[in-house]
Amino acid sequence: MNLVEYVRKNLTEFVGIPSTPDTDMRAILRAATASIEELGLKPTPHADVKAVTASSGSGGILFNGHLDTVPIASGWTRELGSWDGDFLYGRGTADMKAGCVAGLAAARALLDAGIPVSLLFTTDEETTMHGAVKLAPSDLVRHAAAVVVAEPTRLRVVASEKGVLWYRASTSGRSAHGSLPHLGDNAVYRMMRFLARIEPYGHPRDVLHEITVSLGTIQGGTKPNLVADTCSADLDCRHPPGTTKADVEALLLGAAKGSGERVSLERFHEVPPAAVSAEADHVRILRDLAGTEVVGVAYGTEMAYYASHNPRSIIFGPGETERIHVPDERVALSEVVRAAEILTAFGTKINASQNTATRPHGRSRT
Repeated sequence: MNLVEYVRKNLTEFVGIPSTPDTDMRAILRAATASIEELGLKPTPHADVKAVTASSGSGGILFNGHLDTVPIASGWTRELGSWDGDFLYGRGTADMKAGCVAGLAAARALLDAGIPVSLLFTTDEETTMHGAVKLAPSDLVRHAAAVVVAEPTRLRVVASEKGVLWYRASTSGRSAHGSLPHLGDNAVYRMMRFLARIEPYGHPRDVLHEITVSLGTIQGGTKPNLVADTCSADLDCRHPPGTTKADVEALLLGAAKGSGERVSLERFHEVPPAAVSAEADHVRILRDLAGTEVVGVAYGTEMAYYASHNPRSIIFGPGETERIHVPDERVALSEVVRAAEILTAFGTKINASQNTATRPHGRSRT
């Protein structure tokens, strides 16, 4: 089976298996495990975090990807799992089953060449990232020659990502009958005054280098004829490398103080920011092979955890970032194949550079 056939077959199979947060992940894990076994590797399941790993030996490239997807939602005009020329449509095509398949295809080529390689697939990246948190300190990650998180980047090399902090802001008031609202204290109005203070942080001038705050959900009151005595709002805060959650909380508390309202904040999700040097050897090698640019992104990935244990981490994969988490998500077969070719060349180059670095001085063996 040639590379194009291999990618098309596995990508069609993976995308055809639902793996949204409300589904049983065992089906997609079985498919990934079978693909790993076809490579001649022995998969290691991690049942507690619903992940699977495999390795042919230490010191090679580690290809990482997540097999879970966000919910399908509405607005689709394409049949899920359908091909239209070069494009495959369906939830998870770009984010990021294409990256997982590109990693498998590259692993197949590297193994055929006798070059060590490892794989790490998780199923909770879109929700908790518990798999990445658990496996990041493992020898598999720490000793890898490089860790490639194959998220959709349009084949650009991503060396930095913003951190993610989710907060639930709450305000309290006093209930009263809707016909006598002056006897109550509406918690929704209190929340509105606070939200007006944070709204400017949803309109950054430089999204990669500024803290942003996005209002995701708001809930207040119980009935139209009852003054709302409670209100809560979920806030998605993103902060660049070099800033901390203390900086984000200072911003939110400052907005609360400026509004004159008492607002309680509860943090319920956190992914740290991550960055590696754009001039690092592994970044430069991948950039040159891909012929693209090195960039930063505003979203978070599992690199946030891997990079803290292995600085030779990077994000690179097929797929248009603008078409993920939206109706008619798609990926181009040709781009997935190209990603696999680049990753194969990357693994080969990294292996050669490692061998050169460890070879004794003097005449080399032939």
